[in-house]
Amino acid sequence: MAMSVKCDYDHLRHIDNTLDGTDRLRAFVQIYSFEKINGLHYVHFDGKENIIQIYNPSHKLHYNSTCFLLKQKYTDTPINTVSRQAHQLRRFLDFLEFWNIDLLKVDIFTVVVSFVSYLRLLKSLRATPNRAIEWSLLKQVPLHERAKHFGKVSSIGLNFEGIMVQDRFEDFSHNTISGFVETACKYLGFLKKETHDFEAIDLTSIPVKQRAFTTTTTGTTGRKTYVKVTNVHAILSEASFKIPNTSVGHIQPLSEEVMTEEVINNFMSLIPSGDIQTRLLFYILKSFGLRRSEARNLLLVSENVPKDFYLWDFNKAQEWLKSEMHGDLSYDNTLKAWVCDVVKREVTNFQSQNKTVRRRLIPNFFSQQELTHLLLEHIKERQLVMEETRREHDYLFYSTSNNSKGEAITGGTIYSKYRSVISGSDKEDIYLNFSPHSFRHFFATHLIRIKRKPIYDVSRWLGHRDEKTTRTIYLHYLPGQDALPPDDQVGDMAITFKNGGKV
Repeated sequence: MAMSVKCDYDHLRHIDNTLDGTDRLRAFVQIYSFEKINGLHYVHFDGKENIIQIYNPSHKLHYNSTCFLLKQKYTDTPINTVSRQAHQLRRFLDFLEFWNIDLLKVDIFTVVVSFVSYLRLLKSLRATPNRAIEWSLLKQVPLHERAKHFGKVSSIGLNFEGIMVQDRFEDFSHNTISGFVETACKYLGFLKKETHDFEAIDLTSIPVKQRAFTTTTTGTTGRKTYVKVTNVHAILSEASFKIPNTSVGHIQPLSEEVMTEEVINNFMSLIPSGDIQTRLLFYILKSFGLRRSEARNLLLVSENVPKDFYLWDFNKAQEWLKSEMHGDLSYDNTLKAWVCDVVKREVTNFQSQNKTVRRRLIPNFFSQQELTHLLLEHIKERQLVMEETRREHDYLFYSTSNNSKGEAITGGTIYSKYRSVISGSDKEDIYLNFSPHSFRHFFATHLIRIKRKPIYDVSRWLGHRDEKTTRTIYLHYLPGQDALPPDDQVGDMAITFKNGGKV
C-alpha cells in the first residue's frame, strides 16, 4: 500500500521538474490514486437571482470565484458560458486545495502546467444540478480507468479512414482542457486586477502571445487590432500534452515564424549587461537548442568549485573552468569547444547523475569565448548567492525572487525572464510572436541552413526520436543538393560526435 505523502507546492514543483512527460504523469497518478480528500467544490445555480455560485467542500461560498462569475455575467457573457466557466473553475479550485497552494508564494506557471496533468487524469463526471452537492462527499480524486491502469494498457485501433491511431488517453478532449486552462488563467488575472488580497500575485511567468482580430472598422481599412492573450498552447506543450494526431507518429512541418540570427542578437542586446544569469540562460538556449525543462535541469557539481573561486582572477578562473569544472556543461580540449550533456533524471532523485537514456552530447557552434565569460561570471555570482541564502543544490540556474532566492528555477522562471527582457522595449510586439522555445527552432534551422550540418546529427542533438521527425518538422528549411561548404568556426564537430563520440 502506498504511503501518504505531503501534498504541497514543493512536492508539486519537484514532480513538474521531471524531464520525461510520461514519468511526470506516472508520478501524479500515484499521488492522486492513494491520497484521501475531503470532498470537491461544487456549482450551485440560483434560479431566482439567475446567478451561478461556487461552494467549497465545507458548503461555504467561495467568494472570489463567485465574484469572478458575477463579473462575467454582468459583462454580457451568456449564462451558458458562465455556467461552463464555473464547472471549469471549480476543478482548478480542487487542484489548488489538493496541493495546498498559496498563489502569492508559488511560480504560477508551474501551477497551471501541473493543472494540465491533473485534468488529463480526471474522469469526466456529470451531476444534475440538484445532486451537485454530492461532489463534496467524495473521498478520492475521481480518475478515469486508463489513469488507474497507467502504463499497463495502450489501446490502438483503426479510424474511419483505416489509419492506425492510438485511442485518446484522456476523458477530456484537447480543446476541452485548453478551455479549462484559459478559464483558470482568466481567473488568476481577475484575482490580481480586482482583489486586494491577490494584487501582489506574480503572473509574469504565464506565457502570452499576440492575437489579431478585426472589427467592422478594421476590416474596412485592412488594419488589424492586436491584443495580448494567454498562450495556452505553450502551457499545454510544457505539460507534454499535444494536439492528438490523425495517426500514430504523425508529425506536422513547422508552421510558426522562426527567429533569425539578427532577431536573436537584438534580443540578447535587450538584456542588461549586469544580468549575467539571464544572458547565460538564453545563450545556452540558442547554442544548444535545449527545451525549457532541459535548461532548468542543467547541473553543476558545486562541491567541486573552489571555495574562494569568486576571488580568482580571470585567467586562473578560466583555466579551471575549462579543465576541472564538472557538470552538464564541459569544455572539450580536443575540439576547443563547449559541449552540453543532456541528462534525463529519475523522478525520485532529481539530482541523480544516472543516465536513463542514451547520452545526448551537443556541441556549441557559436562563440566559445562568450560562453566561457558568461559561465565564469555566473558561477562566481552563484557561489555568493548560495552562500548568502545557505542553499545547497547542484542546479546551474537559481531563482533571484525574494521569496525563493537561491532555489532552482522552474520553467515559469524562463518565461518570466523572457517577458521581463522584452517588456517595454520598442521591439516588444515583435518578440511577442516568439517564446523561449523559439530559440530551439533557431538552433535547428541555423544548423541545417547556415552550418549545413547533416540532418542525422541535428536530429540527435535535438533529442528527436528519429531523423524522420526532424526532417518532417523542418521540411521547409532543408537545403537543396547544392550544399555549401561546412562552416569551420569550430571545426566540423559532427564527425567527432557521431554515434555518441567521447568528449
